[in-house]
Amino acid sequence: MTSKPIQSASATLSIDLESDELAKMIESALLPEIDASPADRAAASISVKGATLIIDITAGDLTALRAAMNSYLAWVSGCKMAVESVTDTRQNP
Repeated sequence: MTSKPIQSASATLSIDLESDELAKMIESALLPEIDASPADRAAASISVKGATLIIDITAGDLTALRAAMNSYLAWVSGCKMAVESVTDTRQNP
């Protein structure tokens, strides 16, 4: 029995954040990545529903899907840490 290679793969990342405002900030920060993605092996779209950031990713294969998911998760994490850092600085000058 031989297995066929996967022709395409997709995933939806639903990330619950602390507030609607934070979700919209991160969405705005990630839009340039979605609009000008250098890779043609994966494509993504992003939306916000309340305090939930939703990232839909479609890729040509599982390796590209994994790489895109890792990238978007790292970018979300970085954006969240940057916002928290600025918020902490404002609260504790």
